Amino acid sequence: MPRTFARTTVHDAVSRLRPGMRVLLPPACGEPVALVGEICRQAERLRGLTLLCGIHLGDFPFARPEASPLRIATWHMSPRLGAAGERVAFVPIRYFDLVTEFNRGGRWAPDCVLVHCAPPDRHGYLSLGVSVSVALPAARRAPLVIAQVNPKMPRTGGNAALHTSQVDVWVEVDEPLLPYPPPAVGDVERAIGRTVAGIVPDGATVQVGVGAIPQAVLEALGDHRRLALHSLLVEAAIPLLERGVVDGAAKRVRRGRIDIGEIMGTRRLFDFVHEHPLIAMDTSETTHDPAFVAQLDRFVAINSALEIDLTGQVTAETVGGRQVAGIGGQFDFVLGASRSRGGASIIALPSTGREGQVSRIVSRLGSGAAVTTPRFVADWVVTEFGAARLRGLSTRERAAALTAVAHPRFREELERSATS
Repeated sequence: MPRTFARTTVHDAVSRLRPGMRVLLPPACGEPVALVGEICRQAERLRGLTLLCGIHLGDFPFARPEASPLRIATWHMSPRLGAAGERVAFVPIRYFDLVTEFNRGGRWAPDCVLVHCAPPDRHGYLSLGVSVSVALPAARRAPLVIAQVNPKMPRTGGNAALHTSQVDVWVEVDEPLLPYPPPAVGDVERAIGRTVAGIVPDGATVQVGVGAIPQAVLEALGDHRRLALHSLLVEAAIPLLERGVVDGAAKRVRRGRIDIGEIMGTRRLFDFVHEHPLIAMDTSETTHDPAFVAQLDRFVAINSALEIDLTGQVTAETVGGRQVAGIGGQFDFVLGASRSRGGASIIALPSTGREGQVSRIVSRLGSGAAVTTPRFVADWVVTEFGAARLRGLSTRERAAALTAVAHPRFREELERSATS
């Protein structure tokens, strides 16, 4: 049944929410800041309302004491959410499953979905611009949909739009999108980036995450040919697209396009992607589906870790048993790459942490550590000291290969633990 698409104010739109509701937010640069701010201002009236959210780039207004009547359920933990204490529930879930569990019929089914979109085109379609991965499929089935319509949101193509008949109420807010500035890249990251780029073949479909190492990897891919990017688009991709390094021409499936669920950057990137013909947005139902990824020849998944042990087990989410991040799409992409013809998965990380005081290659993951990627799908591990190919190796061979790319200061200790 068509919805009203009634224009209203930010205050009145949020007044439609009720205590105890579950409200899903688009993550990262797609967050509708004005609507979220108003929910926080009405927190006392909305006591018990739960915000369902992922990675957040702002100042966490819902974690402040004045928003204490609100609850938070997140699939991407952050140390800054610690201020909210027991109001926060972390949901350990991989990205591919978000579109099921945070959707009608799922354990975390939302009562309302907020979307942040460009103004409607002449056919009445509202492009969700930079963030479609989770919010778009949920909005298509939610009991209530509230849209923040923003002329600063770029219009992107592909599977990116809701029709006005699928939206209950909308507010017009002209405000900058939350930015994700390019991270600083140092010598360690550049060394890792060069090594990773040497593993990536021409014609590959490349998936990277966020952070300095993915930035360095993209910067090192400038001499490659006929690449595609997948799932996430960040600012370092602009030169590759401008120079034709990324053209999607070698893809056997969806040739001539790049499938993106989230765009994270600054105004430079948002302007670049506006109506860009190569960029096809899609939801995590597709981009994170290991079965779909497996159809992409030479799929290279490039992700990072906080620690990796000598068997190849990876944690990308916990430190000392404390949840500091999320599962994300790492396992989805590692699994898909393992089934891709000519595919590879790469865990790229600095050899040390805490300013060189600890090794990030360890004999065993610490007590309480969560295994983000299990050892049975381990493939490449890259540090600034080189690359270790783990696929097919015995446990002893793995330990030797990983010790060889650990920081020299910790190798003797790792060798002793491997033989003890």
